[in-house]
Amino acid sequence: MILIGLTFIVFYIIIFGYTIEKISKGKIEYLIIYICTCLPIYTTLQAQAFIIFNSEIIVTIIKLSKDIIFIYAFMIFLFGKNIHPFRRKFKFSLIDKLILCFTFLVTIYALIPLGEAEIFSKLIYAKNLYIISITYLLGRNIKIDEVFFKKVKKILKYLIVSITIFLCFEFILSTHFHTIIDFSNYNSIVNEIDPQGNYGLSWSFESQDSSPRYAAFFADPLELSASLLLLTSLLIYNFWNNKKNINYFLLFMVSAAFLFSFSRGAIVACIGIILFSLLLNKKYKTLLFIFGSFVLSIISLIYFGSEEIRYMIIDTLKFENTSSLGHLVEWIEGILSIFENPLGIGLAMSGNASGVDQSIKVGGENQFLIFGVQMGVLSLIIYILILFYIIKRSCNVYYMSSNSEKHISFIVACTKFGLLLPLLTANAELYLFVSLTTWFFAGYIESRYTKLNFEKNKSLY
Repeated sequence: MILIGLTFIVFYIIIFGYTIEKISKGKIEYLIIYICTCLPIYTTLQAQAFIIFNSEIIVTIIKLSKDIIFIYAFMIFLFGKNIHPFRRKFKFSLIDKLILCFTFLVTIYALIPLGEAEIFSKLIYAKNLYIISITYLLGRNIKIDEVFFKKVKKILKYLIVSITIFLCFEFILSTHFHTIIDFSNYNSIVNEIDPQGNYGLSWSFESQDSSPRYAAFFADPLELSASLLLLTSLLIYNFWNNKKNINYFLLFMVSAAFLFSFSRGAIVACIGIILFSLLLNKKYKTLLFIFGSFVLSIISLIYFGSEEIRYMIIDTLKFENTSSLGHLVEWIEGILSIFENPLGIGLAMSGNASGVDQSIKVGGENQFLIFGVQMGVLSLIIYILILFYIIKRSCNVYYMSSNSEKHISFIVACTKFGLLLPLLTANAELYLFVSLTTWFFAGYIESRYTKLNFEKNKSLY
């Protein structure tokens, strides 16, 4: 176990150093290499480091390393060019302005004396949201050529293989990787979160009938299943644009990973991505056929399926199972808080992100409501508009571009659309790999959209 932990740590150090070196040379796009390779293992790496060194200082260093690399890339962007930052010309798009407004709101709510959370907790929470804005900004100001994107795709494909290998070992041994690395002990001591459930980890590691759900090297099965949405979007692109390159083996691996992690929300979201991709490619007949078949399948399962499947579907739809009921209670709590406090109750007062004291938090299983509870209705509206325009403009770029730009825009549009469901049922912006990858690519696609739109308008004159 120590050998596996040391392998993870050495791997992280090598990628971290490699990314820092590339960023130092002005190649900020290499930040995506760190995001795709290191953030999937980010949480379990901390647990393994804690077991090996029995030191919270090492864990803190790993946490700081993530913040350092994003801040360093931001500093290189600001001061790494000959032109002074204040002399540069910036042309802000609609999404840029919305993200600036959202970041401004975060800053205001981090500083004003509102809510029961301590100022230090507010600053930690604000820092995590700033990283999203920074990631988008960096993506907005980089170039991704065909060669570099092929490298990113190769890394993501290796990630699929690695996930599947880990899941297979977990399934064969009938043991969670998190149990092997004593994740519950790390959580208890470092994060002050007591173990829960039949497997001594958390309830997310088991389904309603107590059968195990696996997470490979991700933080938990919910984060893994959300991340699989991005990997699904990566692979199904070839069905519409390059059928010769369809990799059925990798698609089978992703499908198996969905079953091992078994998140109903993510599985439905994956189906949503497939339907959305059909709509995006104007395959209306196929869309109607699949949608009709899906409805008939659900009806058939309800009336002719086994009792276990039938009750699972009915209980989910009626919010009568433990998981769905828990979501419903959290939603009602959040909605009531927004109605009573339309300007918010203060930062770090909802959700389960770093800095949130669970004893005083209000609601927490809906990313939209989490922002609304903390920063009011305005932040909720801005966040919804950001997501809407990112999906809309990614679709536009998909139609107007080719090659890597077309593929990236497809990934952003489908993944952000697919993530809407996990965002409704979890604090999904905490899923660092899928969250920051899509924000980085969203920034890049926005830069392509403004350029393509400018060239289109210019050609009219």
